[in-house]
Amino acid sequence: MLEIIETLLVLQDRDRTIVQGRAEIVGLEIERVSVNERSATAEAAQADAEQAAKELEVKKNALEMEAAGEQAKIITYSKQQLETKDNTQYRALVKQIDDCKQNISNFETDELMVLEEMDTNAETQKQTKADLAAANQDKATALSEIDERETNLKKQIGETETLRAETAAQIDEDTLARYDRLLKKGRANIVVGVEHAACGGCHMKLPTAAVAQLKCSQEVNYCPNCSCIIFYTRDMNLESAEA
Repeated sequence: MLEIIETLLVLQDRDRTIVQGRAEIVGLEIERVSVNERSATAEAAQADAEQAAKELEVKKNALEMEAAGEQAKIITYSKQQLETKDNTQYRALVKQIDDCKQNISNFETDELMVLEEMDTNAETQKQTKADLAAANQDKATALSEIDERETNLKKQIGETETLRAETAAQIDEDTLARYDRLLKKGRANIVVGVEHAACGGCHMKLPTAAVAQLKCSQEVNYCPNCSCIIFYTRDMNLESAEA
């Protein structure tokens, strides 16, 4: 194998490490968002439960005030009953008192329903509080781990970029420029072997003359179909060429 090919393979391996590391950093940011969303969701659920509790308390107090108002009316109507001598007016007051009692009964029924809702909401608040505590605890641990992984990845990428620059400096400008063009296009396989007369990059069959020339060539060769840098070794199979 040509020395330049060996150098290019080292360069390719380091570029793959850099690309993979950067992709993992992007993935870590997605993980951060997911972790923060869980806490935010739990916090919103707790806030909703607390707001519901406040609204139920206001509703209960309003019903109690309504019932108290009806009770005050009963007292007033009862006094008027004692003072009136008009049968028609007396019967009207009886009707008003009965209406007030019915209203009080309705308010009390509504209040019982509200109290049941308050009991249910109390359980909900208890659960949302526990969920939020768990989410925040997991968040702290997860974010710490993510930060540590990101720091290690950035360190690895930085070290690999330094090694990459050293390797790139050993390659002639024209070959490196062609390699870099393919790298910018997102190619994972740029320097590939040839087996069974097929390019390890695009898997297209190469002309017989090109394969024959490749066996003894002392120069860098390129696939006429995909422009990958190609090389030939007898012990290489197509699977390893794609690796």
